[in-house]
Formats: sequence, C-alpha cells, structure tokens
Amino acid sequence: MPRWFTQKNTLFIASVMLAGYLLLILTVTNLGQNKLEESRDNELHLRISHYGELLSNYFKLAKHNSILAAEDKVLMTFFANKSAGMSMTYGLGASLFNLRELIEKQLISPQDKLTPIFSRVTLIELNKDIIADSNSTTAFNYQGLNISELKKSKQSLFVNEINGNLVIRLSTTVYFHNSPIALLIAEFNREQVISLLTALEYEGSGSHITLRSTQGNLFIWDSLKAASHAEITHSHQHENLMHSFHLKKEIIGAPFVIEAWYENINNNDLFTSKWFVVVISLLAIPVFLTLYYLFYIEHKNAQLHHQINDSQKRRKELSQYNSELENEIKKRQVSEQKLAYQATHDSLTGLPNRSYSLEKLNHAIDYSQRTHKKVLLMYIDLDNFKQINDTLGHAAGDKILIETSQRLRSALRKTDTVARLSGDEFMVVINDLEDLEQATEIAFKIHHLFEQPFQIDKHLFHTSSSIGLAIYPDDADDAETLLKCADMALYKVKGNGRKNFSFFESKMNDEVNRKVAVNLRLHVAIKENNLEMYYQPLINLKTQKIVGAEALMRWTDSELGFVPPDEFIAIAEKNNLIEQLGSFALNTAVHQAAKWQSIAPMQIAVNFSSVQFRNCTKLFNEIKDVLVTSQLPPERLDVEVTESLIINQEGELFDMLQALRGMGVELSIDDFGTGYSALSYLQKFAFTKLKIDRGFIMNLSENDSDKSLVMAIVAMAKALNLKVVGEGIETEQQMQFLNKIDCEFGQGYLFSKPLPAEQFEALLKDPRAIQKLLNG
Repeated sequence: MPRWFTQKNTLFIASVMLAGYLLLILTVTNLGQNKLEESRDNELHLRISHYGELLSNYFKLAKHNSILAAEDKVLMTFFANKSAGMSMTYGLGASLFNLRELIEKQLISPQDKLTPIFSRVTLIELNKDIIADSNSTTAFNYQGLNISELKKSKQSLFVNEINGNLVIRLSTTVYFHNSPIALLIAEFNREQVISLLTALEYEGSGSHITLRSTQGNLFIWDSLKAASHAEITHSHQHENLMHSFHLKKEIIGAPFVIEAWYENINNNDLFTSKWFVVVISLLAIPVFLTLYYLFYIEHKNAQLHHQINDSQKRRKELSQYNSELENEIKKRQVSEQKLAYQATHDSLTGLPNRSYSLEKLNHAIDYSQRTHKKVLLMYIDLDNFKQINDTLGHAAGDKILIETSQRLRSALRKTDTVARLSGDEFMVVINDLEDLEQATEIAFKIHHLFEQPFQIDKHLFHTSSSIGLAIYPDDADDAETLLKCADMALYKVKGNGRKNFSFFESKMNDEVNRKVAVNLRLHVAIKENNLEMYYQPLINLKTQKIVGAEALMRWTDSELGFVPPDEFIAIAEKNNLIEQLGSFALNTAVHQAAKWQSIAPMQIAVNFSSVQFRNCTKLFNEIKDVLVTSQLPPERLDVEVTESLIINQEGELFDMLQALRGMGVELSIDDFGTGYSALSYLQKFAFTKLKIDRGFIMNLSENDSDKSLVMAIVAMAKALNLKVVGEGIETEQQMQFLNKIDCEFGQGYLFSKPLPAEQFEALLKDPRAIQKLLNG
C-alpha cells in the first residue's frame, strides 16, 4: 500500500471530495435558482407589459366607439328635429326612439364572446337634462361631473369615487352645427377592466394587482400567501421580503398606473452550521438531500415551464385579440370616412350637400372678412323640372341633375363652390367678388349654360334656370341670412315668369315678412271667425232693380288692419287654407241668400278658387249639401268660374259643371276677356252668364277699341244665348252704353259698393234704393 494512502489522507481526500461534491451541488443549485428567478422576472415584466398594452387598446377602442356614436346620423337627426321645433308626435318621438336604440347598442359587445365595454351610457344636455339613458331605473350620479369643463374638449377620460367605489367614465362631447350641445357619458364595465388585468392570473400565482389613479385606486387581484395578507390587501403596502418583487406600468392614453407585487421563489437555505456537521458526519444524508433538492428544483422548473407555456398561449390569444381589435378599428375608420363623405356630399351628383355647403359658405365669409372682398351667393332652380320627372321619369331627371352639376363645375373656378341643396335646387358660392358688374357677368354665364339642350335617350330636352343672387356683406352678415336673401330673390324670379335672374333687394324681405304675418293672422282669423261676407248688388240695367248679389269676402285684422282679398286669398291658396275660406264663403252666402228670398227673389253669385276644383267630387257634394240645408232653390245660386280654370280641362271638372247645371245651378264666366277667351269652351260647358272684366268697362268713354271689344263680346254672348254682366260700372255714361248695346246686368260703385249683410238687406227692402243712389 502506498505511503500516501493512509486513513487520514483517505479521510481528508474523502472530506475534500465530499466538500467539493457539496460545493458543486451548491454552485449548480445557486445557478439554477438564479436562472429560475431571472426567467420569472422576465415573465412578470412581459405579463405587466401585456396588461398595459391590452388596457391601452381597450380604452382606445372605447374612445373610438364613443366618437362614432356622438357623430352618428341618428344623433344628428334628433338634434336637427329638436332644433326645428318638432314635437314628440311629429318627428321628435321617432328620433328619440332611434336615439335610445343607438345608446343601447353601446352596451353590446363587438364580439359575442366578450363582455360589453360599458355598463351604462347616458346622453346629457349641457343643462344637465338627460335625453337618453341605458339604465333609466337607477338615478344618474352627477358627482364629479363638471359639464362646463368637459364640453371644452372633444373627449375626456376621468375617474370618480362614488359611494366608496371607483368609477371610470368617458365623456364625449356631441357637436351640432360645430357647437357643443350635449355630453355622451359612458361608464366602463368594472368587471371587464378586472378581467383584462387578470387574464394571466390564477389562485396559485402569488400576486397582488392594483390600478392606481390620482382620484383613487381600483383593487384588481390578490393571491399572495403572506401571513400579513389581510393587512396588505387593505393598506396596499408591500414591504415584506417574502413578496417584495414590485412592478409598475403606465397606461398609454389613460390616467392610470398598473402596480403589482409578486411573491419571490422560495430560496430555502440548504445549509446551516448544524446541518453542516450532520452533512460531514453522514454523507448519505447530504447526498440524499442534494438529490431531493435537485428533484425539487426540477419540479419547480417544470411548473415554471408550464406557466411560461401557459403565458405564451395566453400571449398568443391576446395577440390575436389585439389583431382583431386593430382590424375592427381599421374597418371602423374606413366606415367613418365613408360616412363622413356621405354626410357631407350628395349621393347623386357628388356635390357638397346643404349642411356642408353652408359650412363652406361660412368659411368663404370668414375669408372675406380677412381680405375685405365680397362673396356672391347664387341660388339656382331648374324651371319645370317636375314636368321632366312626371313625363320622362325620375331616371331622366337624375341624368339632368348630374349633367347640370357637371356644367356648373366646368363653368366655374376650382376655388368656387357648387352644391346641391335639394331636388332641382343648386347653390354656387363665388369667392373674391370684385363688384356688381362681375356678379352680373357670372349670372349671365350660368344662365347661358342651360341654352344647350339636355340629351336623354337620344332625345333633346330644353330647360332653363331661375337664379336668385345675394352678396355678402351688402345683403346679409351671416350665411343663413345670405341664403334666405338669395332664396327671396329666386322667389321673385319665379313670380315674374322664371327663366331669368335677380339680385336681392331689401323690399323683398318686407314682402316676405308681410306674407308671413298675413299667413299667421289668417289662421287666427279662421279660428276666431273674424272673416266677413260683403254683398255687392247685381242690377238689371233696364229696370234698375236689384236682381242678385255677388258675395265678396272681407277681412279687417286687429293688428294688420284691412287686408285686400287678392292678398290673403293668394296666400290661402298656397298654404292650404283656401278650402276653409271657400266653405265659409259658400255656407255664409247661400244661407244668407235663402233668408233674403222672403224679401225679394234674388240670385247669389259665389266665386270659387281654382284650387277648390282639384277635388271636384268633394266640392260638388259640399254645394249640394248647402243647398239642401239652406233650402235655397238651385237656380238662385250662381257659381262663378274663371277662364284659366277651364282651359284644357276635361273629365272630372266637365262632369262636375254638367252635374251642377243638371241640378239647376247657374254657371258664370268671371273676368271674361283677361284669359284665353276661346270660343270652344263656351260651347262645351253649359254656361248661362258671361261677366265682362272691369278693365274693359273703365275706359269705354275714352277708348274706342274697348268699346268695339265690349260690343263684340255682347254680340257673341247673344249669339250663344248667354246673359251678360258688366263689372266695375262707375259712371252713368258706362251704364248707358252697356244698356244701349243690350247688356242685361251691371254691378259697380255707381250703384253700390260691397255692403255688410245688414246694409244690403236694408237696400233690398227699399224698391227705389238704386234709383235714389243714382239720383243722389
């Protein structure tokens, strides 16, 4: 045996080998522990980063959805209807219903598998009135809601502590006509926020997560196993070494910080001085413990590997979810751009629509104020466009509108604005206008664009335009008023026969105000029965006796004074009031004439508007009913019809007039000579009387041509077996001339002006009344 191979050396060598073996084990164990902790640190940093990114995308999507809702067409329609003064019955109720559906949609998850983003969505006016609320059963809490500050920004994400709970809210300002009008307050779903921040947590994860803000903290998760667990949960302070691993992550786009604490991997001491003696004494025990610890580390590594795999799986799911969110955002952006274009442009012509054109007009006015140049506004209307649609169809009308827009754009500068307001109405805004002469040149240029015919399906169709012009700042100080001025100028052109253009004049506004006032007061007069019927005697020129009367409507308003019949009847025809006036005149005159039959047999003449004849059946039944209720003999009623009504009329009107004659009612042609005066309708319609217009009577003494014309009218009437009435007789010479040429009847101021019923009745009771008036 070698000398160095002694028991002492063997023990020393064994001790060294054992020490080296144990040191090797400790070294390997320490390296494994460090790798384990490093891997755990990386995984936790990655986890918190994903939480931050996920929550940031969550708030980004929420903000995007709220902006879409705030700019939705349903919301704009509601405020437009409300601004127009619509009631809940007419228009506003339907708009509110659609608005509530829009609010409810905000609580629906974009994907069925996801929890809704918001738990409550409320639309609040700036005066704190609630328009719509997804949770109407619970009172809305205004705590911490500073409306005056929130309306200054388009969108605000803020936190409030309400009733001991932290509430996250998103305020989105609703704009109408570029002015804030309401706030869309959306309350985030607390459970969804907690779910997003606990996607990778489980009961054995040994973690504590809190969402911090300046207004308070939102507790998210706690699975720490420390002895001071309860204290930590309430105080949110984590200084204990057992779980001192601490992470923070700020949320991009939101006033939050994610703060988390994680329990460190147990780093159990393998050796103490006592165990060292035991290990030295018993080699088997440290070897066994070492093997056991190695298995323990392997087990921990396996658990960590499983956690990492699970984390990667969840990260992949989160990545896929983020990708879906990004795709959804891109789709929403494309949809938003499309909706924005549709909201500002006409779908047929591609021109700016009414709202967008007014915005561009406002920009032009702002620019004009800086450059001290003028702005020309042209309101263009295609003449007889309805006839095109009725005869050629709406497809042909659309082609004309498209070509009209192309002609207008090609004739103007790129800096000028061409817009389609509605139907066949277009608007042109000319910037940098020099003077009125330039405006006139532009108007002529636009007017001449329609001299070229439109080609539709190999056919040429001619049309013209009517143009109203207004100039800023000469005619108005803002866009809305300038458009009204141009509209009034266009209205004047239409009234003068169309196919022309006209500049706005201040008196047009007076005329419009007058018509509005007359229209409003006429409604009141009808409701309060302030209209009266006057009666002008019809005289037999041979006997100078009263044989009848023409019923004439008169109106003296408490505010407007006396309103001429021509003025208020024309307005009544346009505003659907003429049927009420006509019914009042017919019933009043016929019943009054029925009472006067006991004094003297007489005929009552009633004028009818052409508008009333649009429903011949209704008018015929009304005439028949009033004759029955008044018991006036039909031959005592004279229905006066104007020439313009019966020209080119067939069918229903002809049958109605024939039916009236069949009943015995007499028919008169009123104001003969001022229309077409065609002989064909005198033969076709069974007229009994012809009334010569006052325009021919007043100049009988001075104008020989009028004498000849009146003589020809009387001779023609006699040939057709018609009685003749001369209207507007004011002198004895006129009466004598008409009497001489065998004109049977006359009426005018020579005999009497129109009188109230009481005065006419007194005139009727006096057999010599007319003679007294003539001699007086």
